[in-house]
Amino acid sequence: MDISLSEIRAFNATVKNGNYTKAASDLGVSQPAVTVQIRKIESRFNGALFERINNGVRLTNLGQELYRVTRQYPDLEASIQALAEPERQTQQTIHVATASPLIFMPLFANFYQRFPESQLHIVSGTTTECRKMLLDREVDIGLFPCPLEENSISKLAYHSHHLMAILPLDHPLGNQKQLSVHQLIDYPLIFSKTDAYTQKVVDHAFKEAGLTPFPHIHMDSRYDTCEAVIYGLGIGFSLANDIRPDSRYLMVPIQEAQEEIIEHVVWLKARSGLPSIRNFVQLALENRCAETGKPIP
Repeated sequence: MDISLSEIRAFNATVKNGNYTKAASDLGVSQPAVTVQIRKIESRFNGALFERINNGVRLTNLGQELYRVTRQYPDLEASIQALAEPERQTQQTIHVATASPLIFMPLFANFYQRFPESQLHIVSGTTTECRKMLLDREVDIGLFPCPLEENSISKLAYHSHHLMAILPLDHPLGNQKQLSVHQLIDYPLIFSKTDAYTQKVVDHAFKEAGLTPFPHIHMDSRYDTCEAVIYGLGIGFSLANDIRPDSRYLMVPIQEAQEEIIEHVVWLKARSGLPSIRNFVQLALENRCAETGKPIP
């Protein structure tokens, strides 16, 4: 069975855009040209790859199976191009998803210093959201805690910190060097998104203590949580280095959450050969070794 690269490009573009017209625009061809390429593939598999929905199309089961394979083709093209045009490696574009932009901002700055002609596209989200973007190949690099080993993923430990309670300056517990969840549960609490890694650490600390907290407020961002604390709306939570120290609130360690949370640089093993990913990981490794005083492997 012979499937051309142009057919694969048309298929992948349609998956990405969910629409033949938008796929054609992405590829710089006409919409009928994309449709013809899709029909050619469908004739080879003797089945439909897409089904029509409002304002577009979505993958059938057959289409999903095919896309698990074809979504790797852009990486193959990029690797071949890197071999053919090594001088363009300094003109790279890399997409990054991070759950902790404050921690990794120095790494972004160092990347630009080393590759001034490069482009960084950075998106923030929860760890769950960042992981999904990485697995779906929407981004090249993920920057988030990745405690479990996965066959498809490579990771580099980059930074570690632990959970802190954020208190208003005049809070009755503000003079404590360490707090217990048994103390915190008696006060108004501010929680994050349920799928946020920080919130999962908070939930675990209370659960291990046999407590069921009642959050008075839910906030979507760390910045909003800090502002709510400043205005006396409750006690918030954050990993130590995810927010900046501020004279308007206090940050106190939590007795039941002393385990270090490791922030990782994460990428797909299958994409390890791509120059942009390789360069980013190498720089992260150099930064980490410089901080710890260890030699670069």
